[in-house]
Amino acid sequence: MRVVVLGASGGCGHQLVKQAVERGYEVTAVVRSSSRLDVPDGVRIVRGELQDVDTLDTAFEGADVVFSAIGLNLSGLSPFSTAEVPDLLSRSAPLIVAAMKRAGVPRLLAISAGGVGDSAALMPWFYKWIVAMTSMRRLYPELEAMESVYASSDLDVCCVRPTSLTDGPRTGRGVVATRLVGQANISRADVANWMLDAAEGDRFEHFGPILTEQGSG
Repeated sequence: MRVVVLGASGGCGHQLVKQAVERGYEVTAVVRSSSRLDVPDGVRIVRGELQDVDTLDTAFEGADVVFSAIGLNLSGLSPFSTAEVPDLLSRSAPLIVAAMKRAGVPRLLAISAGGVGDSAALMPWFYKWIVAMTSMRRLYPELEAMESVYASSDLDVCCVRPTSLTDGPRTGRGVVATRLVGQANISRADVANWMLDAAEGDRFEHFGPILTEQGSG
């Protein structure tokens, strides 16, 4: 399988690249020109901005599936913290869809967050409080806008909504939750593992699954 990982220098993006190589995939890692990147041998690296059409066209050529691990890079959880590019997700999503269609890439898995869209009803009250009272409240409208673009794209799309992310090891115990209890979390390694498993199927079973390891009721 030939895969592209957007946001390859981040925590989940790094895991996607690493584990995709372990599975024997041909991997293209896309990062900003200024980003530091440590990847296994054989990974094709494309540097550039997501708003640059040529960067996306170069990255997507010949690909079977695109994985998006793009984040807003909030400067902290303080309510006064900001993102370097506040509208990155909503601006880049239409460009990604258009480039995928030009390249004939039919499938997209993107990392969103638990509590986005119709998953909000399943989130514990303290999770909702954290989102409402911290800088994360700037992230969720962007994720909603991103998901809306992907939902209307006519591509085969899965917007994975993980619960709280950790740097724990890969366990293979990531599951799609229908109810959450207690402190729900999942490692970035397990998010990547679940996404890669999903890409190996014929079609994605869910558009916006809540993904967790701990706290599934």
